[in-house]
Amino acid sequence: MQKEYRTITEISGPLVFAEIDDPVGYDEIVEIETPSGDIRRGQILEATSDFVAIQVFEGTEGIGRNSSVRFLGNTLQMELTENLLGRVLSGSGDPIDDGPEVEEDKKEPIVGAAMNPYAREYPSEFIRTGVSAIDGMNTLIRGQKLPLFSASGLPHNELALQIARQATVPEEDGG
Repeated sequence: MQKEYRTITEISGPLVFAEIDDPVGYDEIVEIETPSGDIRRGQILEATSDFVAIQVFEGTEGIGRNSSVRFLGNTLQMELTENLLGRVLSGSGDPIDDGPEVEEDKKEPIVGAAMNPYAREYPSEFIRTGVSAIDGMNTLIRGQKLPLFSASGLPHNELALQIARQATVPEEDGG
């Protein structure tokens, strides 16, 4: 059952704060209906027993204290089907490429379970990049992200390409 409130207490940038009297879930999706009938979607960023902080996805213009907030009872979900392959989607996951209507096979939450970092295999394979400053001062291990910090106009893309071309794992190439 969807809960609906008209208890907005504050609007600050993309955030809307509302009082509640029933518990709602973190990351739960909400719909905010403005007095003019526009529907804005958002997500709960913080919830206590008395209030919620909602991040509005489409902006808060037109939302006022007399707007209604509906809690939908689920997290953000994506419609999945093979018909989405090759399509162009908006940030909300809606097709924007003038292609045919998408008929979903199923809906799945976009937020997955958190990975337990302690359960993952400890990284230990050294990567030889072929760039002595990196190999000597900032050694890389397989599975690690390569931190390339650069200022505008410097050749960081060329350096990344060079590393991708010549990097080796000594245990694999016999060295």
